[in-house]
Amino acid sequence: MFFNLLELAGGSSSLAFLIEKMFYPGFQEDLKYLKIIRKIQSFVAPRLAKGNLLADIFEEKVKEKPDKTFIICNNKLYSYSFVDQQANRVARAAMEIGLKQDNVVAIMVYNEPAFLWLYLGLMKLGIRTALINFNLRSRSLAHCIQVSEANTLLVGEGDDLINAVTEILHELHGIDVYHLGNSTDWTHQVTSNFKSFHSLMESSSPAPVDRSVRNKVGPLNTCVYIYTSGTTGLPKPVIISHARVVGSGFSGQAYDMAEDDIIYICLPMYHSAALLLGIGNTITAGAAMVIRDKFSASHFWEDCRRHKVTLIQYIGEICRYLVARPKETLDGHHNIRVAFGNGLRPDIWTEFQTRFKIPRLLEFYGSTEGPIGFCNYSNIVGSCGRSSPFLRRMAQEVEFVKYDHHAQTAERDARGRCIPVEIGEVGLLIVPLIPGKTAFDGYKGKKESTEKKILRNVFQDGDIYFDTGDLMRVDNNYYLYFNDRVGDTFRWKGENVSTTEVSNVIAELDFIHDANVYGVTIPGCEGRAGMVAIHLKNPDLNRLTPSMLMALSKHCNSALPVYARPRFIRVQKELVLTATFKQQKVELIREGFDVTKIKDPLYYLNPTTNAYFPFDKTVYYQIISGNVPM
Repeated sequence: MFFNLLELAGGSSSLAFLIEKMFYPGFQEDLKYLKIIRKIQSFVAPRLAKGNLLADIFEEKVKEKPDKTFIICNNKLYSYSFVDQQANRVARAAMEIGLKQDNVVAIMVYNEPAFLWLYLGLMKLGIRTALINFNLRSRSLAHCIQVSEANTLLVGEGDDLINAVTEILHELHGIDVYHLGNSTDWTHQVTSNFKSFHSLMESSSPAPVDRSVRNKVGPLNTCVYIYTSGTTGLPKPVIISHARVVGSGFSGQAYDMAEDDIIYICLPMYHSAALLLGIGNTITAGAAMVIRDKFSASHFWEDCRRHKVTLIQYIGEICRYLVARPKETLDGHHNIRVAFGNGLRPDIWTEFQTRFKIPRLLEFYGSTEGPIGFCNYSNIVGSCGRSSPFLRRMAQEVEFVKYDHHAQTAERDARGRCIPVEIGEVGLLIVPLIPGKTAFDGYKGKKESTEKKILRNVFQDGDIYFDTGDLMRVDNNYYLYFNDRVGDTFRWKGENVSTTEVSNVIAELDFIHDANVYGVTIPGCEGRAGMVAIHLKNPDLNRLTPSMLMALSKHCNSALPVYARPRFIRVQKELVLTATFKQQKVELIREGFDVTKIKDPLYYLNPTTNAYFPFDKTVYYQIISGNVPM
């Protein structure tokens, strides 16, 4: 019945209005949503049926318009044919060193054109690519390379990258390490530890690589590993199939992305947003992309105007930085027609859209490993999509259940079943895993990591659900709102921070007995800033000495990426544990860094010196008023 009504309503606005009144508010919005989903599916399904990979689609675009600009970076233009030739060189160089289908190659490269031809060139051979976060250092970096089971590591140009890898070379047993830079510019240290991939590419032919070398690679095979932080304490490689890459690459059809579009990419390309949505959609549309090495609020609009950008990607923090800049007469002067992204908070939503004159804003929800996504096509401030009974039946089968914050898992009733929440109540988003319909490919490595994301016997014996780890709320009009992340991960500076990983790093200091890391909110900042409650080994001490603060600052700066370094420290005589001896975070998160209420000694990370200092009321009020950047 629902399907027949849908077909009828699609051709009659009066009938759609009647159905909306009969069933629930927003029914016409659901029809628009379903129409968009069907449009995307009409592009994706034929491609997957033919076994196409993104590399196949890219090669088609090269044949159609070889001289069309594909990449704009540092005011240089790179055509589709040039990038294809470089990708062919990559593929042939990889074959020369013995790499073949289903091998894993880790790449650690900045946002630059070389990232694209490495990604596409390795895909031409059906090689799996592990994308290493170039901010990682020390143990985290070694772990990410090792867990991927890569037999080759390609390191991009840049002294910081070289130094970071050099420090862990002794841990990379059995892994061949190559550098992408021109060998004539290498120092002796580099030439003695790294082989030259640049030289191999130079001597390789740019001629097309025969499709037969990847004939056995299909849509369900693994394409790439994208890392995300989770409860295991260290970044985990999410398995991304070729089908997922192709499907994500056509999501731009939701806003009619076409070959004359130019997208601005300043998010890191090792993340799913830039890789799967930004790069993927550019390729499938045959469009162009402007690449910047990293986000710059002062150059953002200047870049967009100079290159006539029509599409921009964002995370909430980017929008907040842009809004915080002084107003200029050129605000709103650009060619942008759509901004899409996630994490845009309601307090700046309207100002961002109106001040910068963004015609269409698409806020979405999704995760790297999650089998579901939502998008707000209606510009409802603060919403990331819709989840009506009709949509759950016709397109997106999801549930929202009660969450036990103390047990850090879905709450169960006396029968052991999960408990659905009411409309307007915050609940944990879970997704049924249905063969042929929704899939969770899991993480590479220990099976325990994958199993932790799965809920079994949720509503009946034998059913299986994916646990997103995200708390959501559906309002009376069935619009969906993101509430918070749960568990041992919080988001700061656009990155996921693992509390377990940071706790382990801090606990390495010989004067610290234990460390409990959690995220706290700061007025005017996106996400949650890291805070750690520590217990000192010396029972006679109840605060950190100057030498301890110096050691802590030095250790965090060397062992943790900038975004993972705790912004606040709290010294407790004893850490509070649950009945099952798990670190208690709920009360600590509630108290935050409020120096007016907390009696324990507090310290903060000075962003200018990257050192920790005692925290008092003066600094507290400066931070909450926005006068101290965090």
